[in-house]
Amino acid sequence: MDILQLLHLQSKLIPDLFEKFNKRYELLISIKVHQPIGRKSLMEIVGLTERQLRTECEILAKLGLISKSTTGMTITPECDEFLDELKGIFAEDPFKRARKIIREHFGIKDIFVVKGDFSKSEVTRQEMVQLLFDKVNRIISKDCVIGVSGGSTMQYLASKVDKTFGYDKNIMITPIRGALTISNTGYQSNDIATQMAVNSNHRYQLLHAPDNIGSRTLDELSKEPIMMQVLDIISKTSIIIHSIGEAYEMANRRKLAKETIEILKTSNALSETFGSFYDKGGKIIYSTHTIGMNIEDVEKVADIFTIVGGKEKAEAVYSYLNSRPANSTLIIDEAICKKILKKLNYF
Repeated sequence: MDILQLLHLQSKLIPDLFEKFNKRYELLISIKVHQPIGRKSLMEIVGLTERQLRTECEILAKLGLISKSTTGMTITPECDEFLDELKGIFAEDPFKRARKIIREHFGIKDIFVVKGDFSKSEVTRQEMVQLLFDKVNRIISKDCVIGVSGGSTMQYLASKVDKTFGYDKNIMITPIRGALTISNTGYQSNDIATQMAVNSNHRYQLLHAPDNIGSRTLDELSKEPIMMQVLDIISKTSIIIHSIGEAYEMANRRKLAKETIEILKTSNALSETFGSFYDKGGKIIYSTHTIGMNIEDVEKVADIFTIVGGKEKAEAVYSYLNSRPANSTLIIDEAICKKILKKLNYF
């Protein structure tokens, strides 16, 4: 019996086991990283109310895992040993069986799972993006074009990039598709590419073209010399980093026509990525028209890294995976992993 099976059986008997374990583990890691740390600062990191945090810290103190002083909270030597033991267990990959199930069922290149819930835990968010950076760094060639998409997850990822990303490599970072609208600029692929490049000290280019433009305008724009240079670089993309959005949220962001949104609703669209909207079975219902890569171009890229977290995104991830993205390496959190396994009748 592996760790995943054991924890699953325990969760049957103690339904809130996972939640309590994850929260206390996050608390201990957060204290260790930021020690000595006061209660108010810790509240902002872990997202608990003052009352909840006080209760949890009292429990951890009684267990001999943390100590309190006028300068703040610190972990005890016993806790440090305990965390090392946990790290040793997690190094054995408690999600090994789950990864195998998902990888083989959907036929993807690879999958990695991080403990916790991306939408609730800063520790989980940081571990997921660091894992992605590590995996990408291992395959970056000396001269490499990396394509990126937009979105809130990508915005968070871009804010965490530093100069260790692609160190000593000749990298160009580029948006792979045109922008959404003139609003929400922080989520635009242009902004993501710029921030990633600046933070990592690499080159970047911008792609100034709106979504949902007419085919005639699209053709004319593609013939412009400057645009042809941009598209030539995009065509050399060998690594793509992107996330997955919920269909209706992305339809609203892209300001799709009411008629189109009705089509998405009628067809039960669940996810969106690369400008394409998918139903539960992974079938493309609708694709936006813009400059840059379409889904056929994306499928020709050797390495695609898909990072997405938060249990509210589970349906969208399941929808995308049903499109059988064979060149995709998926990085998700435990919350999504459990939901997908349940859909596959493994829970």
